[in-house]
Amino acid sequence: MAWLDDLVRRNGGVSFGHLDVPVPCCRAVVKLDSLRYEEPIGFAWFEISATNPTRAKYELDAEELAVVAGLLGHPVTQILAHY
Repeated sequence: MAWLDDLVRRNGGVSFGHLDVPVPCCRAVVKLDSLRYEEPIGFAWFEISATNPTRAKYELDAEELAVVAGLLGHPVTQILAHY
């Protein structure tokens, strides 16, 4: 993942105008969000986060994600992060 860290540094931060980049293994141009990473990672225009939720479980289930996607009018992906 060092190449991704280098890409972020060269880009001047974590904001990308597009996700098409050459990968180091074969220099093929692929979309960053189509690659499989060791840890979950996401590329988004915005982030929704909750701290200290009072629910019994941390993650949203498939039905809840479908409601969020419906409200936004776009598919969503849940990336769980613990800080």
